[in-house]
Amino acid sequence: MKSITSFLLFSATLSLTFSFHLSIANGRTNLIQQVCAQTHNKGNCVASLESNPDSKKANLQQLGIIALSLASSNATSTSSYIKTTLLSNKSLNPVTEQALEDCSDQYMDAIQQLDDSLPALLANATSDVRAWVRTAIADVESCENGFKKNIPDQQMLLSLRNSVFRQLCNNVLVINKLLIRTNVGRN
Repeated sequence: MKSITSFLLFSATLSLTFSFHLSIANGRTNLIQQVCAQTHNKGNCVASLESNPDSKKANLQQLGIIALSLASSNATSTSSYIKTTLLSNKSLNPVTEQALEDCSDQYMDAIQQLDDSLPALLANATSDVRAWVRTAIADVESCENGFKKNIPDQQMLLSLRNSVFRQLCNNVLVINKLLIRTNVGRN
């Protein structure tokens, strides 16, 4: 029974992968819609990718580059927001100030991880992309957890920004997963 279930699951996965590649090759479906259908938040995925005019004609790898760029830009913006908050608000209590400084460091690390992911994506080093993007997400989750643990009443200060960042990174991970399937299909 277990082998039949495994076979059926494998067959379904193979069928979905084949149909995904066939539809891309035939140009019958919109790649952004198809990719974003596999994310947790299709609407945000579509909106973010379509915000780049080059995305409409992009192939899967180019969509990955666009998604990485969006995540990196978002992290850079949040990092600037944190620095501005630290510099402009001299009345922060020491715990909040420390949490923001920690988040600043964690966002800088996340930016570096995403920057390292770009050449890996271009080289089809999908396992490196996955590892670095996951590490960037973990950095931002550490920022979020620092607020939840130390100053829960101010948790919302970065929560929305952290959530958007995670969504953008998850888009990259979905595209990366599809690239892995595409590369396996070529071998």
